[in-house]
Amino acid sequence: MKNIFRNLSLLLTIAMMAYSCTERIDIDLDQQEYARIVVEGAISTDTTAHLITLTKTADYFENQPPTPVTNAEVFIFNDEEEYQLTEKPANSGRYFTESNVYGTTGREYEMKILLDEQIGGEMEYHATSTIYPINQVDSIVLEFHEDWGDEGYWEVKCYVWDPPTTDFYMFYVYRNGEPCNDTITEVFVVDDLMYNGNFTNGIGVAFLNQAYDHQKLRPGDTVTLRVSRITKEYTDFLLDVQEEVNFSTPLFSGPPANVKGNIDKGGFGAFTAYSNSYASAVVE
Repeated sequence: MKNIFRNLSLLLTIAMMAYSCTERIDIDLDQQEYARIVVEGAISTDTTAHLITLTKTADYFENQPPTPVTNAEVFIFNDEEEYQLTEKPANSGRYFTESNVYGTTGREYEMKILLDEQIGGEMEYHATSTIYPINQVDSIVLEFHEDWGDEGYWEVKCYVWDPPTTDFYMFYVYRNGEPCNDTITEVFVVDDLMYNGNFTNGIGVAFLNQAYDHQKLRPGDTVTLRVSRITKEYTDFLLDVQEEVNFSTPLFSGPPANVKGNIDKGGFGAFTAYSNSYASAVVE
């Protein structure tokens, strides 16, 4: 009995000591003076209205969508041409080129943003990116794996000659014109280390989970693969974003951190330029 009371007394003493050693520390995380601009945008070889989205970082505990950056002047240009983007709709933070604009391979493009009011102590931001040439995709093949997952997967296999240079690629899949991997976590990016200078001969570049409605394929559906040759800088950016937002084992992972993009003066996000190639197949 004495031992029991002695143990209880010891536990009570340790608990009191631990309680007395704690101190409440208030960290002020609601400081918009530390706000930064966030940029998401690109120009490609497609003839289309290219989009640049501007938002602002939010307070840590703010449970609202990011605040759009409005009334800015946004330009994409190089030594030979310049395009001024238009905010559509007004006050949306979404800036578009005209629908007849396309990028040219071999050229470096610069994005310039002139703000209506300061963000991060700055009124002007820049970023640059180069469009590299891409080989036309020869074809794609669809192969179903019924033993993968609960309802199976469709594998999209790509056939294309890869040039003997160090290249980086991004893959998007469309079902009847609608994207199947429309979030940054589902975008597949890869280098050409395994097939550099060779014919890919049906390498798997996308896997559509038939348990997901937006990836489910039915007979007669047209599947289109978009292959984009991107820069190493943008490849690193995408992989870093996916690593931050996907599940990681805390024991072996580092602490969360802001992903480094190519926006100058402390801005977040990325502006990129890339070339595209397409191929389609019909689900039998």
